[in-house]
Amino acid sequence: MDNRERITGEAAGLFMKFGIRRVTMDSLASHIGISKRTIYENFADKDALLISVIQSMVGKQKKLFFDQMAKSENVIEVIFSILKIASGHFQNADPSFLTELRKYHYNVYERIINKSDIRNYEMSMALLKRGVEEKIFRSDLNIEIVNAGIHGFMDLTRSSEYFPTGRFDRREVLDNLLFNYLRGISTKNGCELIDKYRNQIKF
Repeated sequence: MDNRERITGEAAGLFMKFGIRRVTMDSLASHIGISKRTIYENFADKDALLISVIQSMVGKQKKLFFDQMAKSENVIEVIFSILKIASGHFQNADPSFLTELRKYHYNVYERIINKSDIRNYEMSMALLKRGVEEKIFRSDLNIEIVNAGIHGFMDLTRSSEYFPTGRFDRREVLDNLLFNYLRGISTKNGCELIDKYRNQIKF
């Protein structure tokens, strides 16, 4: 593992645990046991480091996604399997991550919102197409619009601005937003599968 990969990995863990603002280049260097100069030799600034962290996280998500796509019986099982894994990460993550990203590193936040290489539109589109083929999602959908809506809902569920820590249960947020959205795009068979899997997962 080279310095860039090591710095990215360590920074990802600290950002998710403590939030972006509390992790400085000095504290990161001290945590890793390297000089701050070594960090700046690999990353021009904190924005560049954040982009590397997010790209690394996206790479891991893509691997997880395609692994689940290959071994799951249907798209609803894929969605709930990923949510179950993500819920463990969510419990250990600082909920202010996205809020701080938008407030203090807006250029990076805007890239996440707009860039398809980071937003994983391709993965969610593959999921929707498979769902239509399996007759789990309705065939009359404009899946490009539905796809954008899914990303919007997921951004909303992770927002500490709209859902402060401790005010709403994670399950309640997903039930009222994401799961209802999934029901709206699903066939009768799809709704039955949602009920089946939602009773098997805890957040």
